[in-house]
Amino acid sequence: MGSLSVRLLRARNTSRGAQFTVRLLTFYISQLLEHGTPRRWANALLAKVQKHLRRDKVWAMPYRYTIDPLNVCNLRCPLCPTGLGTLKRERGKMKLADFQTIIDQIAPYALLVELYNWGEPFLHPDIFQMIQYASRKRIAVRLSSNLNHFTPEMAEKAVRVGLDALIVDVDGATEEVYQKYRKNGELKKVLANLRTLVETKKRLGSRKPFIVFRTLINRYNEHQIEDLRALSQEIGADAFTTGTIFIDTKSKTQAEEWLPQDGRLSYYDYSKPLKNVWHCADLWESLTINWDGGMAPCCWLHDKSHDLENALARPIKDIWNGAAYVSSRRVFAPGGLKAGPQTTICAKCKGRPEYLNW
Repeated sequence: MGSLSVRLLRARNTSRGAQFTVRLLTFYISQLLEHGTPRRWANALLAKVQKHLRRDKVWAMPYRYTIDPLNVCNLRCPLCPTGLGTLKRERGKMKLADFQTIIDQIAPYALLVELYNWGEPFLHPDIFQMIQYASRKRIAVRLSSNLNHFTPEMAEKAVRVGLDALIVDVDGATEEVYQKYRKNGELKKVLANLRTLVETKKRLGSRKPFIVFRTLINRYNEHQIEDLRALSQEIGADAFTTGTIFIDTKSKTQAEEWLPQDGRLSYYDYSKPLKNVWHCADLWESLTINWDGGMAPCCWLHDKSHDLENALARPIKDIWNGAAYVSSRRVFAPGGLKAGPQTTICAKCKGRPEYLNW
């Protein structure tokens, strides 16, 4: 089936459709032009070059940032560590002042801030102030939401504060299928909230936020992809896309319960062993910051013990070339793993969750 990256691209485009793929690419290009500056573009280019060269000490700063405002959610999705209650980090919400401190440090380099990770961002009482603060620094802001906690007032705020893109997860075209994964969620409510947001954009004459109707494909909803695509068009979403469910388990039985039967729609290939096919980019191009300031090597890790440092303890620029990040980059050095000043969780990375190592 080829490399993991080829499988991922094939899975997305098989289900997304050409029209929506073009829309997404057009949007991403427009965002790059709108939020880019010569300094940010030069930094991003240098980061990509350094990733290709696999340098352990780098000159460029990350240009993509995942900042998790909170790790609290209103749903109980059966494969999500937050929904399962297995997060290995205290539950909490980032203070607005801490968020502003982080943004002030990354503003010269940041092209994009993804303001979500392990929780439902619209549950944070200061979420719109956070969006507005980053937007005023000319940084693109993207959110992902289950959109169960949303009101007409929130829709208006989302449009007015400058939110660039909103990914809404809709994992079923019927209530029964939707609730297979989105436990405690209600499809009827989500669709009503989506329509409200679309209507609010039209009323205020805004093209933002760019609404992405996303379906996380699994065995229960794979037969509804065409229905979901049609539903996204009927509602007026700007794009329809698909993704994979997050399967953080060593149980082959549990994984097979959720993985789609159609291999073209799955990012995971169990037909042969995979050997470090991921080729990590995060340690050169992006940065993940949890609600408490903990800096994880990538957005897949929720265990506080895996943090490399804390963004609120000292300047992020110093941390980026500190012992933990240098050691982590050496894991992916040309010719194989090289020892660093300290051992980090990256030394155990196989480029994929553990369940692929059967």
